[in-house]
Amino acid sequence: MKVEIKNKILAELETTDFFENLREDICGYKLKKIFAEDDDKFFYFSYNDEKNHRAFAAYFHEETAEYKVRVKIGLTEFCLTKFFTNKLETFAKILNSEMQAAIENLSAPVDTKTDLLIAEQNFSNWEYAKNLPEEIEGFELFITPENPAKITNGSYIILNYSNFETFCDLTIYYNVYTGTFSGESKVNLVPNVSYLFDAENLKDLELKLKKNLTAELCNIKKISAETA
Repeated sequence: MKVEIKNKILAELETTDFFENLREDICGYKLKKIFAEDDDKFFYFSYNDEKNHRAFAAYFHEETAEYKVRVKIGLTEFCLTKFFTNKLETFAKILNSEMQAAIENLSAPVDTKTDLLIAEQNFSNWEYAKNLPEEIEGFELFITPENPAKITNGSYIILNYSNFETFCDLTIYYNVYTGTFSGESKVNLVPNVSYLFDAENLKDLELKLKKNLTAELCNIKKISAETA
């Protein structure tokens, strides 16, 4: 981060007491005050639920000159666009009005029966998913189709196996706009698209999971060990 940008950010902090009055706990998420740069970002604070691997962080992004919020579910991180603004005063107001609800939503399970965007997929009655092993090759079953996680751009995480110690995982997404399924792996937090799980429907996805799930997790584990 450029020195002049960082100095501007630090000077702006003198104009508001918002960050000094943050609550220590929101819905079980613990406050961590940061006020430090990380590459081209300056992080103000985060709220973390370490047990459930979820987090909410507020920062300034030098590249876009915007104040933003990034959330984390497991090893998946994404921005919440409702918080985007180019003024600190506006950012504080949005945080004040929207932050608690956003944090609550991070932990609230998606109801697959009432969420009309995914109800037709009938994930809660998918027999294959009910018998998924809790652990495969050191990866724990973190997200299941019965309790998916809503992220961005019409996508839901319907299945995730994670190894939080090695920062590796395998994620299966469902996109409501395309009506299709896709996969992505992470090795040491670096994402890689996996085409092994591309599917048009649950039946097709089930066949590909039966064929490729364990083998792909073994491959991720192997690559992680080789690059450690």
